[in-house]
Amino acid sequence: MSEDLATFADDDFCFACGARNPLGLHLTFLTAGDAFCTRVQPKPHWQGFAGVMHGGLQSTIMDDLMSNHLFRLEHVWCATAELTLRFRRPVPLDRELLFASRIERRQGRVWLLSGTCTVASDPASSPLTTARGRFIEVPLPPA
Repeated sequence: MSEDLATFADDDFCFACGARNPLGLHLTFLTAGDAFCTRVQPKPHWQGFAGVMHGGLQSTIMDDLMSNHLFRLEHVWCATAELTLRFRRPVPLDRELLFASRIERRQGRVWLLSGTCTVASDPASSPLTTARGRFIEVPLPPA
């Protein structure tokens, strides 16, 4: 792959949200107030420790959620520059989860977003996982 940022093209094969990827997570998105969200029912093979969702998959979902927040709502083509997660409590595999992102601020071409993961049936509960992401605007891919 070229280091030219214009090579970031969407072919709908993204592991997280691509409809064409047969092994992907197939995330779908919704808005709730100022939050951009995805609901996820973890699969047993997403396990890290017994009964607990693997942190790498949580990171993947947060990254894709925040990127799609910018793509779909702000119409900004971006790349992840930095992603930090804080694993506050074990994320259960047997409960539907709600991942939500919010825009914190924009500084020129850099966008800062925050994210949370909660149990979907109790979104007001303390977050299981929190995230902060820094995304940089990149050129639109060639048509």
